[in-house]
Amino acid sequence: MRKHMTRATLAVAVLLLGWAGVAQAAPPDDDPQHLYDAAREAVEKARWDVFSKRLVEALHTKHDGLREAAMRLIIQYGDRVDVKDAVFDVMRLYRDHDDENLRRMAIVTLGSMKSNWAISFLRLSEEYEKSPALKQTIRAVVARHHNGG
Repeated sequence: MRKHMTRATLAVAVLLLGWAGVAQAAPPDDDPQHLYDAAREAVEKARWDVFSKRLVEALHTKHDGLREAAMRLIIQYGDRVDVKDAVFDVMRLYRDHDDENLRRMAIVTLGSMKSNWAISFLRLSEEYEKSPALKQTIRAVVARHHNGG
């Protein structure tokens, strides 16, 4: 059974990779350019969707290094990823973690997630935050959100 699953998984992977490769190939002369562009955009969106899903999975783990790497990528690609399903995981990191640097990164990540709910949470939590550095980071993230950044 396991051998059969491995072959099936491999076959699906080969098909998907082949499909992605075809979508990236130069368009034939008889194909309208807009069809090629639409196909390329669909492949690109599918890749970002998979990437987003992996980031959410990384944030669900208990491994600090993996969560930190995921947060860095969310900060870097916040305009392209959809990680709404991990908002509570990042909030928990900010609220409960012992490492102030990781907590600060979680605050910036919440700002990059484009979540009004997360910004409201940060605004409310600023009053109770004891660390001046974290308070300053919260203020900056909330201000950036309200200025359209």
